[in-house]
Amino acid sequence: MDRYASRLLHYLKADTDWEVSTASPIAGLTVEPASLNEREIRLSGPVRRGLEQVSAIKEPYRYVRRYWSYPRRVRRLGRPGRGNVVHVLDHTYAHVTRHVRNLPVVITVHDLLPLLTIRARAPGFRRKLRNRLLSYTIDSLERANAWIVSTGWMKNELAAWLGSDENIHTIPYGVDDGFFTPDNRLTREDARRQLGLPGSAVAVLHVGSLVPRKNFPAVIGAVAALRQRNVEAWLVQVGGRLTPELEALIGEHQLTDVTVSREEVRESELRSAYRAADVLLFPSLYEGFGLPVVEAMASGLPTVTSAESALKEVGGDATIQVSGRETRPYVEALLELIGNHETRRGLIERGRERARRYRWSETARLTAEVYRSIV
Repeated sequence: MDRYASRLLHYLKADTDWEVSTASPIAGLTVEPASLNEREIRLSGPVRRGLEQVSAIKEPYRYVRRYWSYPRRVRRLGRPGRGNVVHVLDHTYAHVTRHVRNLPVVITVHDLLPLLTIRARAPGFRRKLRNRLLSYTIDSLERANAWIVSTGWMKNELAAWLGSDENIHTIPYGVDDGFFTPDNRLTREDARRQLGLPGSAVAVLHVGSLVPRKNFPAVIGAVAALRQRNVEAWLVQVGGRLTPELEALIGEHQLTDVTVSREEVRESELRSAYRAADVLLFPSLYEGFGLPVVEAMASGLPTVTSAESALKEVGGDATIQVSGRETRPYVEALLELIGNHETRRGLIERGRERARRYRWSETARLTAEVYRSIV
């Protein structure tokens, strides 16, 4: 979501005539200063017409910010004379729409995980309090004048909940040019050395967080199965924090010495990881889009995903998609990629072609059209 916020803000400023102001900082972890101005993204400018952006900040007082500080800011800024449109870029902050006065509101809905969390009805006081706050937020979604989603699958999900697909706009995420044209000063061999990968290793990459829906244990199991079949497979995880439970599972599969983990990386390091790997394995059980899949395709990295949620739509015929939750089909897909040069080459060619459909400049242009439609 931080990636979406930073890229959309940058391209709205660069490629449209909308003047933009933010109601909160946007995390800069995925910003590469060489391509995007980090200072520009973090600072607010004067508001004439624009965007009030609300993004999650991880800190001990995030609930205070989420339910008190940000609503107060939006109450102050989100009124006529200070802007023409209020855009909430993260649906988990939909409750701030209750503090907007007489301005049209757009909400980007990345997924409906809060709704699924509420329906799970987990026991315990803290979870009940969390669910009450989530209900307050989810109920606020209906206050918007328009909604933006990234896939047709997500549009159907949101329409089923709202009871109508009116004013739901499908605008895919983008992928940065740097993924298509990697730095030629860094060879694939250099990228692998930076990660500590042997030249002969088959590097299985996973990108993103390690929350349960990402199904990371399936990645661990698949790499372990490859090694049992005498494949020198290594596990590379970028962007997530290994929990003690996951570290224990890696140990049980005797993968500790062949696992590389990078919790926080810069943009150039992320692109380098795609270049160093042999395959992206992304067996997520629920995605509103699946940005790592598009980044991998743009990078020329063959990709294996689950066939769940929006991943089938985003990857199309440019990825190998696995149905069900068993590990064995993932292992078979990986073996096919490793052993069949034609399969690998076909996925790379189709992946690069498909990834070119996803551009941040187009995301910004279509978003600006949504603004104009409700002003």
